[in-house]
Formats: sequence, C-alpha cells, structure tokens
Amino acid sequence: MISIDRWRVFFPLRLKRALKRQGAQALNALDALRRLLAAEHFPFLLTVLAVVLTASTLGRGWVGDDVIHRSTLLSSTLGQAMRSLFTFLSPERNPALMDAGTAPWWTLPEVRISFFRPLAVLTHWLDYRLWPDVPLLMHAQSILWYAVVCLVAARFYRRFVGHSWIAGLAALLFTVDSAHVNAVASLSSRNVLLTGLFGMLALLAHDRWRRERWKAGALWGPFLLALALLSAEAGVAVGAYLAAYALFLDRGPWRQRVVSLLPYLAVVVLWRVFYQSMGYGAWGSGFYVDPGQEPLRFARLMLERVPLLLLGQWAGADPGLYTALSVRTDVVFWPFAFLFLLAVGVVLWPLLRRDRQACFLALGMLLATVPPSAIRIPSGRLLIFVGLGALGLMAQFFGGMLDRMAWLPAHRLWRVPAWILCAALLWIHLVVSPVSMTATVGVQDPFFENIVDLEPLSEARPEVVVIVNIPSPGHIIYIPDARRVEGEEAPAHLRVLSPGCFGVEVTRVDTTTLLVRPDHGYLIPPGEGIGESADDLPPAHLAYAYQYGDSFFRSHEFPMTLGERVELTGMTVTVTRMTDDGRPAEVLVSFSRPLEDPSIQWLYWDWQRQAYALFDLPAMGQTVRVGGPFDE
Repeated sequence: MISIDRWRVFFPLRLKRALKRQGAQALNALDALRRLLAAEHFPFLLTVLAVVLTASTLGRGWVGDDVIHRSTLLSSTLGQAMRSLFTFLSPERNPALMDAGTAPWWTLPEVRISFFRPLAVLTHWLDYRLWPDVPLLMHAQSILWYAVVCLVAARFYRRFVGHSWIAGLAALLFTVDSAHVNAVASLSSRNVLLTGLFGMLALLAHDRWRRERWKAGALWGPFLLALALLSAEAGVAVGAYLAAYALFLDRGPWRQRVVSLLPYLAVVVLWRVFYQSMGYGAWGSGFYVDPGQEPLRFARLMLERVPLLLLGQWAGADPGLYTALSVRTDVVFWPFAFLFLLAVGVVLWPLLRRDRQACFLALGMLLATVPPSAIRIPSGRLLIFVGLGALGLMAQFFGGMLDRMAWLPAHRLWRVPAWILCAALLWIHLVVSPVSMTATVGVQDPFFENIVDLEPLSEARPEVVVIVNIPSPGHIIYIPDARRVEGEEAPAHLRVLSPGCFGVEVTRVDTTTLLVRPDHGYLIPPGEGIGESADDLPPAHLAYAYQYGDSFFRSHEFPMTLGERVELTGMTVTVTRMTDDGRPAEVLVSFSRPLEDPSIQWLYWDWQRQAYALFDLPAMGQTVRVGGPFDE
C-alpha cells in the first residue's frame, strides 16, 4: 500500500510523464501535418477537397440571374449572348422592360447595368448546347473550375510564400474559404472563378519572367490579364498585385520595374476604351457605381466598403450581411470594423516589418478591395482576389507563431493578443468556414422562391398582374423567367405599385384610379427609417437589405419630380406629392380599364405568410392599408 507521502511524489511524476507523452504525440501529429501540407501531391488533394465541399451545389438548379441567363441562352447565338447575357438594364432595353413590368415604373429610363464577359458567356453557351435541361451538369462544370482555381492557388502560394508547409496551409485556407460559396453555387457567378484563375496565372507568369528571366512570361502575363478582364471586370484587381510585386519583390532597377508594368497598363487601357465605347458599364443605378463615370461617388462608396470587405474576409462573415443593418447600427458597425482591422494590423506589424513577401500579400489585398467597392452590396463572392492576399498573409502569421520565427516579438504585451488572434482565426477559417461551406452551399433561397412564385395565379392566368407591394423590387426582374423555368406562363404585363419595405395605403379614387401612399415614400435610402419611426425600428432586419433592390433601378442621385408622369401599356403613374427630402411620397395610378376587369389580377405581399395573397380592392373613396414587415 502506497503511503500518502509517496503518493504526493508519485502522482505528480506520473502526471508529468503522461503530459510529456501527450505533448510528444501532439508534436508528432503536428510534424506529420506539416509534411502533408508541404508534400508535392498536396495541391491535388486540395482539388478533391474542393469538389467534396461544393458537391451539394449539383442539385441547386437555376436561381437568381441563372433564370434570366437561361432564357437568353436558349434563344441566342453565341455572338448575341456574348453581347447581351450580362446586360440587365440599358437605355435601349429599359422602355420594353418597364412596359413588360420586369422593371418597375420608377426606373430611371437612362439607367445602365451592362457587363462584357465573353469568356464566361462561352462556358454558359457550351452548357446550353450540350445539356440545356440538366442543371446538374452545369453546376458540375462550375465545381471543376473551382477545383482548378484551388490547384492554381496552391501553385501561387508556393511561388510567393515559399515551398513549405506554410504555403500548403495558405492553399488549404483558400480552398475552404466560405467566401467562395456563392461563386460556385450560382451559375451566373462562374465569371468570378474564371477571372480568379486567369488572374493568378498572369501573376505566376509575371513572377517567372522577372525572377527567372523567362522571356515568354513578358507576353503570357499581359495575355492572361486580358483573359481575366474578358471573364469579369474584377480582373482589374490583378493590377493590385502587380503593383505590390514591383514595390516589394522585383529586384530589378526601379526603371525596369516600372517598364515591366507598362504592357499590363496598356491591356487595361485598351480594354477600358473598348468596354466603354461599346456601351458597357454602370450608370444611374444605386446598386453599381462605375468609377470611370462617377469617380466622386465611387470614392465615397469605397471609403465605406473597404473596411467591410476586409472584415468579412478576416472574420469569416459574408460582408453582404451588412446590408441588413439599419443606419443607426451602421454608425457602430463601421467603427468596429475599422478598429478590428487596426488591431489586426498592429499584431501583424512585426511580420510586415521583416518580410517582403508578407508586404506583397498585404498591399495586394488592400488594393484588391477597390474593384468590389463599386458594388453597393459587398457579397463575399467578390473577395477572391482580396482573399488571395489575406489568406496567404494569415498563413504566414500562423506559421511564424508555431515555428517561433525570428520576427516574433518577445514582449508578452504583443504575444498574448497575438495568440488570441491566432486561435480565433484558426477556429474561424479551419473549422467554422468549411462547416459553413458544406452546410449552406447547396441550400435553396426560400425568399427567392417565394417572391417569384405567383401562387394565386395558378388557375386565373390573367393578362395583367398587379402587385400592390413587392418586398424586394430588385427581384421583379426574375419573375417571368422563373415562371418559365417551372413551365408556367408569364403574364403579358406585370405591374408593381409600391415597394413593400414598409406599409402602404391604397385609396380608391374612381373606377379606374388608385392613390398609393407608401409609408415614408418611394426610393428610401437603404437602412433608413424616416421620421420618428426610425427610433422604433430594429437594428437589423432583412427589409433593410430589400431596399437595395429598390435602388437597383434608380440611384438617389437622380430623383423624380412633382408631376412627373410615367406612361405604360394600360397604366399611367403621376407623382402627386413629394417628401421633404425630394422623393415621391404619393402617386396617382390610372388604368385604362376598370379595376375589377377580369383581365387584371390583384395581389399583395403578406409579410406574415411570406407569400403573395389576393388583394381586395377598396370601395369608392375608401382606403385599405397593406402592412409592412414592422407592423404588429
């Protein structure tokens, strides 16, 4: 029997030995993981992982812009599709869209949202020539593109971070980054994958030219940049890393460094001249801002969006969630994002001060936030170039902490927050992100399905469908094509009287006329409540995000005027009263037929049921109120 004194000596000794064995096992496991990350075949394992993580998209079908693309691709030649597939609004098409009702009556006639992405269009056109009715195979093509992107990203990190386990970790972080989910899940977002692929290949060619004197790289680099730009406008972000390369990694004289960038600059300038001369770009919309046409507005938006994009990349949350916040919440959220990034910068400063590769990745990341800032809703799918630098920098930070590299400060005041940040980022990007990716990548959007489903029309099939209030005006553009995908007829004319972000009052004036008064008027700035009601609204709600869809068709920079008339087939809208800040507050809607005519079907959006319901017209001189999302 062991005495108490001997137990006091024996137990700590056994505990110490057990902990030592466990520590040795952990070190062995860590060494094995490092060898795997540095293995030659590891990039090919990542392609398998990329396929596994995104395989659930195979059953997703056509959603969002996919339904519009389907109608175009089934009825167009390749040349026609290349010119028009990514043209959503243009002065030439807007009158027909407004008359059909796929653009609401308050659309700015001159608004333009038109993009030239011929290489992306080519991949979609092949889908519809080979398997037009099998969306599973279309999604399979997108998955394969993502697998190739992850393979090239692994090559990129080995080239710019070093042939080590840290480069493998960076490639792993890139592969499991949930910010890439929508670029894979949505067929129409395939252009993001293509521009990312060609952009990284351009950077690899440029590095081989400058570092190894591979002369062909001087031609391949600009050519691949051109392919990136012909895939999507986001390819401009390649210039961010080329500039960072010239500043931190290129070892030639400064004159040679500048000269090496001139071919790329020429490609961008020629692309931009052609792009604008052909009528592509964005103007007049509150959703997209073309920096070439509205530089001051773009600069304001960039100051607002850059911290949100970086926060989304580093903290693992889709920056698009920001749009569901009220203006009052924004006042707190934006400073939080800025302070968080400032804290990350302070922790990373010792690495940046000693490592030129880290500086290259950091500057490339920062400059790459400029192109996606042109979009009002900063979706995570736009972060592919931002993440390229951020995830490489993150891996260098992890590697330095674990390998106790020379740049690590010895002071505890730095090490404690650094280890906290390291643990938090590892948890977010290696645990939460891949789980989130597999859990959400194949999930259908119930809101989209409900808003395009005109359920009460299953029997009626009227000529004109009038929706009193639509929760997200931006979704109206999908309704006809979404119905065709389901094998249902689309109405000849769709009419929306008011956005449904708040309640609306409808007054019967006579047999053919209604007076429509939305709470707080039309074209409400996203996230804002008006007047005293602003204090009673919740800090976050999806209705705020839906307001962005309202501004898709008209920027607040282009207001309507008192007495302005919009004439459509069978309906005329007249602005009869304005708000104090210059927006339409009330409109008179006159139809060419009696409101009870059987050719007209009346619907409204029921926020309680999250679906459309039949609308009962008010009696002569009576007013009916349709509730909004905040009505009790």
